[in-house]
Amino acid sequence: MKKIVIIISALFTLSGPVSAADLVSPFSGSTPIGEYKADFVKYRYLPSAAADAKPVTVDGRIHSRLYKKPDEKSNYEVIKSFENEFKATGFEVLTLIDDTRLGELKVRDLNAAGKNDMLKRTYSGKRGRTGIGTVAQISTQAQEYLVAHKSIDRTDVLIAVFTSRNGGYAIEQIESATMEQGTVILNLDALRNQMESEGRVAIYGIRFDTGSASIRPESEVVLATIVNYLQENPQRIFYVVGHTDDQGKFASNLMLSKARAEAVVTAVIAKLPAAAKQLQADGVGPLSPVATNTGTDGRQLNRRVELVSRLK
Repeated sequence: MKKIVIIISALFTLSGPVSAADLVSPFSGSTPIGEYKADFVKYRYLPSAAADAKPVTVDGRIHSRLYKKPDEKSNYEVIKSFENEFKATGFEVLTLIDDTRLGELKVRDLNAAGKNDMLKRTYSGKRGRTGIGTVAQISTQAQEYLVAHKSIDRTDVLIAVFTSRNGGYAIEQIESATMEQGTVILNLDALRNQMESEGRVAIYGIRFDTGSASIRPESEVVLATIVNYLQENPQRIFYVVGHTDDQGKFASNLMLSKARAEAVVTAVIAKLPAAAKQLQADGVGPLSPVATNTGTDGRQLNRRVELVSRLK
């Protein structure tokens, strides 16, 4: 796992020191209550605010910080301030629940025993261990819940913020290294062999920003391999097909999968203009999975682009 050494400096006025790995400062005027760190945990969060949204689990390093907001400030102001600053600094806001009753039920379930198990964490404060009663109030009496995501240097960063009706709130930052899909970088021989034997190749080395069709720079090696293959086979034509996992709305996944396929075609044509006659892009969203969508690894395998041989 790569360590993040970037700080988002424009978020909030600090009310206490923040380490070099912390991307979010506390709300101005807040009082630190305690913090908890672990190198590797399973962390559950809600990927959307939909009433039927199911928790998603990620593995990674966690830094959880607890604070007491200023008495004159409302929880709603706190959570909206975090939301605005996330958006201003390039985070993707996944979930915002400002219905206090729904937020309490959802966060209490996420933090329950056998899940995020917040009450089993040992929080340390200025005067030693933070009292379990304080932790319990924040973990079980939530009012608002916010989740945001950003990919930085091939590390996925997830930040969850939830407020409590007793005036406390939590900032939980989880860092997880992006899974190296396929473990072996696609090479020309592998592409040739699989295309001849199966007529299709699943390409995992093309990486996109989360929820976006923007191709990341580390995809260049794989794109160059595709260009070389097309140059070897100028008379052949192919579909470029985008795939997603089954999280989120079906219509959105269909649009995203097609947009990503089109982005790949555009990137290839920029390197090889003749490829415009060889490639046709489309997307099928979550309709053709290669693994179960119930686990993190399966969903990552389902998020892919395929090169598929066409007859005409």
